[in-house]
Amino acid sequence: MPAAATTTDEVPRSRFAQMTSTRRQVVVLSFFILFFAIDVALLGLISQQLHKYGNTWTNYPNGMYYHALGLGLFSVIFGLLFAIFHWAAAHKVYLFMFLALGVFFGTVAGILYATPFGHGLKCGNPVSSFPSQYQPFVGQCSRITAIEGLSWALFGLSVIGFFATIADKFEFRSKRDYVYAPYAKPTKGEKIPEGAEHV
Repeated sequence: MPAAATTTDEVPRSRFAQMTSTRRQVVVLSFFILFFAIDVALLGLISQQLHKYGNTWTNYPNGMYYHALGLGLFSVIFGLLFAIFHWAAAHKVYLFMFLALGVFFGTVAGILYATPFGHGLKCGNPVSSFPSQYQPFVGQCSRITAIEGLSWALFGLSVIGFFATIADKFEFRSKRDYVYAPYAKPTKGEKIPEGAEHV
């Protein structure tokens, strides 16, 4: 009778074990756990602002501020769905999602950075030092700064994810070290691909 097969080469049975069977997979899973955690924190902060001040732009310092919060809410929900279901998506979907989320979160962070609460260094200043339309919101300065900071963090993770996906999907090979590299005469017996450049 043949000997029983060893169990060391068995394919992991559970879906989770299959997703964590290599170091690369563990890194990807850890990346999305971090992305998910920051995304949920940002969802809570943006939702609090929108619940507190309502869904009318006149309740906010200006329309751009209000629409930045709206775009942020859309982006975190979009990112949350991606983080939850990333295991079922292909590389092409990853590239689209990371690119879109990078643009969205970068826009939110950029708009909020342009407000008086942008870098958080003015949060302790007297109310009278802020422009009149922002004075009723001075108490929210630290929250807006947190929203901006987390948006920058998700922007950064989206950019990292985008280029990491490109590196994981495509293979790049070096053809030459210098732009003006001299012509190299093929060695005897070497086949030259049709249409290949020799410059």
